[in-house]
Amino acid sequence: MLLDIAVLKEIFSVDCVYVGNKSLTFNGINTVYDAVEGQIAWIKPNVKNNAEILSNTNASCIICNEETFNLGNSEKQRLYVISKDPKLEYFKVLKHIRNSTNKKPLSAIHETAIVDKNCIIGKNVTIGAYSVIGSCTIGDNTQIGEFVKIFDSVTIGANVLIRENVSIGGEGFGFYTHSDGTVEHIPHIGSVKIGNNVQIFPFANIDRGTLGSTEIGNGSVIDHYVHVGHNSKIGESTIVCANSVLAGGSKINNRCFIGVNTLLKEKCEIGSDSITGIGAVVVKNIPDSEVWVGNPAKFLKKNEK
Repeated sequence: MLLDIAVLKEIFSVDCVYVGNKSLTFNGINTVYDAVEGQIAWIKPNVKNNAEILSNTNASCIICNEETFNLGNSEKQRLYVISKDPKLEYFKVLKHIRNSTNKKPLSAIHETAIVDKNCIIGKNVTIGAYSVIGSCTIGDNTQIGEFVKIFDSVTIGANVLIRENVSIGGEGFGFYTHSDGTVEHIPHIGSVKIGNNVQIFPFANIDRGTLGSTEIGNGSVIDHYVHVGHNSKIGESTIVCANSVLAGGSKINNRCFIGVNTLLKEKCEIGSDSITGIGAVVVKNIPDSEVWVGNPAKFLKKNEK
């Protein structure tokens, strides 16, 4: 695939500025350290040795901010794309290349997938091999990977990406201990509601509500091996990192970042714009815009955005 300045202008933000050799074409993307002639790279702002990085890289196209560009560009023939957010523009190129080289047929349901006759499927939905889909609703442009299990009473929004080996809507972990010590499972007859533009990575598990629903808000990301217990709520644009556990009835609000291996006690709540560190064990509510770390998790500082 060859990219020229005309294609880049379609990909990048309208306020980007282009300086240098505008006749070049580019055949790939790489890190600024490993890039060779013909490739695109980006430079992270505010790094003290950026002048050296800029001088030594062999990339033919550099995405950087104005401050980095003003450090002094080398005599090498290249194109500079000056942006307020170079990392974002770099990701846009990655997305363009992936989408151009990994096109999948629209509305493709693999022949080995099992889909309930009462399932409501939107437009341009793909369902991967050996997935089992119950009586649920799937929104437009949603992609479901291989070996996914989606139970009844699940509603999935539009533009959702569910990767392989995910389970959504199964029975929750709730039990009643009788006076004689015997343990009986409590039936879970609720639902799961997943918003638009959600991404769910492999081996995540989302239980349905006992009564009511387990919910994931628009634009949130659920990483590998995350467990979302029954009746838990995750707000919008929240990232939950790998191996984290949300016990039943817990709640994470909007725009949170939940660090790897975070454990959230049942019915605890994390306020909007808050962060938990790696391995945090949350046993009480966290207010908005705070950073908590440790076991048990304790306040570290305010999250100054």
